[in-house]
Amino acid sequence: MKTISLANRTIKLYDSIDEMPIENFQRYNKYIIIDAGLGSDIDSVDEHIVQIAKLINSGDKKKAMQELQNMRQNMHMIVSGISPRYMAFAALVYSIDGKKVESQSDTSLQELLSDLNKAKHSSIIETLFQLKKKLSTELETYFPDNFDSAKEKMIYEKIKQRTILQLKGIIEDKEYTEEIADIDLSLLKSYKPGIFTGKNSFELKYDKQFESLCMLVGQKANLNAKRMTVLQFYTTVNNIKAQLDAEAKAYKRIKHR
Repeated sequence: MKTISLANRTIKLYDSIDEMPIENFQRYNKYIIIDAGLGSDIDSVDEHIVQIAKLINSGDKKKAMQELQNMRQNMHMIVSGISPRYMAFAALVYSIDGKKVESQSDTSLQELLSDLNKAKHSSIIETLFQLKKKLSTELETYFPDNFDSAKEKMIYEKIKQRTILQLKGIIEDKEYTEEIADIDLSLLKSYKPGIFTGKNSFELKYDKQFESLCMLVGQKANLNAKRMTVLQFYTTVNNIKAQLDAEAKAYKRIKHR
């Protein structure tokens, strides 16, 4: 657990996968992904506009329309006072002034944030960033097959290459316009706006997938998945997957005799 002080309140937060309940993690992770796809503030609106312009210029109308829809949702959340980033932070809170947080519903998390409305924005964001980094490192270490961020690393590598070319151009007083344009085009082609509304929305699929995994754990391991920690949950899921794979291979061998 990590203990911090916010707005003269003592906040205890989950900071490890061997302590954090899986339900808290599911809420936290969902909002982190929504924040990445939609954004949480007015700066995100500007990012959507830039991306829409790029997609229109590239002739990709379908992606541009989806990006426009995402910007619309982003603006709606800002007007409604909803911040996915703040909601992700709220999902990590274990207790406030010694009182344990009992509910992970959207309403409860919003009430929790209202209780901390005097806290500095920078303090919340900095703490969230630190915890996100620690949790991501633990998940990639323990469960590389479940949390492989290869695509994300590829994108960061492209951005790094772009930055190096820009710096190189300044040092050498030389233009690398064509090389930078190629990287920009590659990044744009790999970009796919998420869907956050309707029957195919990320949120709906995410929640259904979690419920399906909980049912699988209940059926195969006879355990209550929602009472598990993150570490216990994904260890159990991976064990069940290994068992099912072994059973499938055994069945194939018997079938081909």
